[in-house]
Amino acid sequence: MGTLFFAIIVSTPLLVIFFSSFKVNNEVWAHIYNYLIVSYVLNSLVLVIGVVALTLFIGVLAAWFLVFYDLPFKKFISTLLVLPIAIPPYAVAYCYAAITDKGGSIDSVLSGINLGESYLSMLNVRSLMGCIFVLSLTLFPYIFLILKYSFQNNALKIIESAANLGVSKIKLFFNFALPISRPALVASITLVIMETLADFGVVSYLGINTLSVGIYKAWFGFDDLQSSARLSVVLLIFTLSVILIEKYLRRNKKENYTSLGQHTDVNSLFNSKITFPIFFLFAIIFLSFIVPIFWLITNVNLQSFNSVNAVFYAAFNSFKVAFIGAFVIISFATFIIFTKRVFKINILSFIINFSKIGYAAPGIVIAIGVISPSIFVDKQINQFFSYFGKDIGLILSGSITILIFAYLVRFLSVAFNPIESGLEKVSEKIDYSALNLGANKQTLLFKIHLPMIISSCLIAFLLIFIDILKELPITLILRPFNYNTLSVLTFEYASSEQLTQAALPALLITFIGFFPLLFIYKLLNYREGN
Repeated sequence: MGTLFFAIIVSTPLLVIFFSSFKVNNEVWAHIYNYLIVSYVLNSLVLVIGVVALTLFIGVLAAWFLVFYDLPFKKFISTLLVLPIAIPPYAVAYCYAAITDKGGSIDSVLSGINLGESYLSMLNVRSLMGCIFVLSLTLFPYIFLILKYSFQNNALKIIESAANLGVSKIKLFFNFALPISRPALVASITLVIMETLADFGVVSYLGINTLSVGIYKAWFGFDDLQSSARLSVVLLIFTLSVILIEKYLRRNKKENYTSLGQHTDVNSLFNSKITFPIFFLFAIIFLSFIVPIFWLITNVNLQSFNSVNAVFYAAFNSFKVAFIGAFVIISFATFIIFTKRVFKINILSFIINFSKIGYAAPGIVIAIGVISPSIFVDKQINQFFSYFGKDIGLILSGSITILIFAYLVRFLSVAFNPIESGLEKVSEKIDYSALNLGANKQTLLFKIHLPMIISSCLIAFLLIFIDILKELPITLILRPFNYNTLSVLTFEYASSEQLTQAALPALLITFIGFFPLLFIYKLLNYREGN
């Protein structure tokens, strides 16, 4: 019963959105339907197609070069290619907008060599193409990481054999590497699509009217939560379609591990013509990591900053909600997976699969689904206490509790994947032996399972910690009054074009995220090597 109750609670925000979409303000919805929704959908589609194409180009080539070419400093380069995950996408947008705007660095260079403003307008990121460029720089590491491990674990031995038989590099790439890594490729593309559809910070700042921006405008611009919910349903249809397509493409497709073991030290296949791979990798590192970090550091001016204390207070708030949120999510995920394993409850498999919809749903959609039931519960509580002559105000709405709950709905599936895979490696014979020796379920979980999956739990915890740290729309909408986090503070400063003020909180998000990200990457490399 407890697990069923939990399933209902987690699914409530999405159900609220669905039922709220049936009753809308006809005048507002007519305006959205006649004048706006087509541009929202088209911009979202073009953005997804463009980001997928560019991230595939960058991520697949980077993985191919680092796995199969004899390049210097491969481990160092690989680490640098992962670090952009820690940089908030909206911070990268602020950086390139400042550089390419009138009076920016590129404008100064073009003016110095007597080139007109037409060149500057071509390079300006405040466009759909610019948005594709910015999002691709922040999302390609997902494809790079997944494809890199797939090439190492699946394709390496096969491609080695084919290369020894004289197959050309182009055929090795298109006829062997990509088909073998198809499941990993589909999974990484799906992740990029969901992250692109979920983005709010980049598209809103660069002025691109996508579905996520339309949802926000319908709520706060038109003051119509129901029309916002209807747009949310449209966005959910997009994301659910992506998940179903992924399931279809990956049906009966399982990766076969043909080169397990110390694959990271295998000699590279291609030792010649490494000039282009080195140039390509350096260009990607320069654009995705060096330029944003350099811009953030050089724009931090503590002397002209109005309130350094406000930033560090926001940093404390960010760390607090990220830590609490990650701990709560890990606790729930571990309990559900353990219960599924020990009690063989089939409905828990459905809960785990259903939770993936929460991650597929953009943060702004989750926020809309959470705010309505929390207001309803607050009204019922206040109505009850009004009989006793007491006015206790809002309890859930605008509280840390409802914020953590929204994080739970959004990021629960992030915890399921590493914890479930970690527990699958623990033989069920250990469970039977412990139970036969008199251990109860609590002892089995805390004394046996948890010590054996602690690294998986730690990876899940740190991944969620980074995600919450960067999360913008959920925190922006559901935070308590006057409760700023680094992401909210960055967004507020950037919205008023105070980019110098926005640099410090954005830099703190990045630096805080670097350490757990590097730890995860090193831990994954260690586990792969052993």
